[in-house]
Amino acid sequence: MPSAPSLRTYPRTAMVRSGGPAGLSRRQVLGPAPTGPAPLLTRRWLAVLCVPLVVLAGCEPKATSAPAKPAEAKGPPPTISAIPAGLRHWPLTVRLQGSLMGDENVVVGAKVAGRVKEVKVDTGSSVRQGDLLMTLENEDLDLRAKQAEAQLEQARAKLGLKPGEDDAKLDPARVPSVVQEEAIRNEARSNYERAQSLVSQKAISTEELQQRLATLEVAEARVLSALNGVDEQLAIVGVRQAELGVARQVRADADVRAPFDGLIQQRFVAPGAYLPVGQPVVSIVRIDPLRFRGGVPEREATRLRVGAKIRILPEGVPQPLEAELTRISPALEMASRALMIEADVPNPGARLRAGLFAEAEIVVDDTARTLALPASAISEFAGVEKVVAVSDGKAEERLIRTGRRREGWVEILQGIQVGDLIAADPRTRAGAVQVDLQPRDASPKTSKKPVLPAEAAANPPPSNPASPASSSAPPQKKP
Repeated sequence: MPSAPSLRTYPRTAMVRSGGPAGLSRRQVLGPAPTGPAPLLTRRWLAVLCVPLVVLAGCEPKATSAPAKPAEAKGPPPTISAIPAGLRHWPLTVRLQGSLMGDENVVVGAKVAGRVKEVKVDTGSSVRQGDLLMTLENEDLDLRAKQAEAQLEQARAKLGLKPGEDDAKLDPARVPSVVQEEAIRNEARSNYERAQSLVSQKAISTEELQQRLATLEVAEARVLSALNGVDEQLAIVGVRQAELGVARQVRADADVRAPFDGLIQQRFVAPGAYLPVGQPVVSIVRIDPLRFRGGVPEREATRLRVGAKIRILPEGVPQPLEAELTRISPALEMASRALMIEADVPNPGARLRAGLFAEAEIVVDDTARTLALPASAISEFAGVEKVVAVSDGKAEERLIRTGRRREGWVEILQGIQVGDLIAADPRTRAGAVQVDLQPRDASPKTSKKPVLPAEAAANPPPSNPASPASSSAPPQKKP
């Protein structure tokens, strides 16, 4: 069997408070405690009594803190560079967008129907005016031309014209049919005159004289008819000549030729295809010169004049192209409310292609001036643009509204006036400053990016090294 736990004796004590700072000074023995294990209740009372002791210990007065350091001495205000805001030569322009179009662009079609025999060009081919582009099968066309030529020679032969002889020099009186009728008329006239002499001698009767007179009149009428027949035959010759000309033209139209100098933009046919009249064969574009075509907003339409300077910047071209305004539409387009303009752009060597997107500026007033500042003096953050203005020896931020940008300068529309001093560094802090004035027309540092306010806060300008506060003040210790 397990042995019984041993019994121990604990004296009963109580804590007696005295006037010391610790709150308790001595322990009073109350007497022997009953024998047995340590009561749990006594331990709990000890824990409760320890809490006020800890609280009282924390209420002891703390040691006095170190005395505050005297304020540092203030030095002179920092010196900054400032630029006086002023007017700058800035030509008034109208900006627009458009495209570079070919000077001429046409789809060449077939004038006659037929089967394609050969195509001489392809996409990108350079052609000159009159160059052969395509030919049709022409055997039947050659036969028609020969038939018309034979019919013409037949009509000319009836007039007694030899091959190659000019019909304009034809004498109608020498036409065989006319010569025959004139001979008959002459014979009839002779018979009538002889009959007149015989009537006076009573050799023939009056009735016979009248018959010979009728024969003469018929002969004269036949001469006139022969002359009219010559005129009719000459007209037939003209018809046969026209028919021959048509046949030859049809034969020539079987060969499709370039109408002007240019480049083949697209080919639509291949050998063996049958083409009806008007079927597209190739498209040709002339790209030297090119035409810039764009729309000017309605509010700017009245400022445009033919001959005005225009700067064109096609997509992918590093340098702008200089040109002059060549054509202005007489009316605005109702759908877009824009006025269409055109400018001829020289394109030697075909280095530019038709259809390129381009932006342009039309100079409407070359003598205009505007308020402008260097771009390096302006800070921008979250769409808000600011400058640091200096007035009465104090620097302060001002909100501005900007306009056009050009060659490192920015047009100022609102926020400052002519003559205001503007800090060259937008990171300048507000407060008292000294000004180092710079020339108004100093060239801006175009390579410097606009400073954002967040960057200015992260990189403040260094303090003036001549300030005694920055050189003699001892370093502060953190408490």
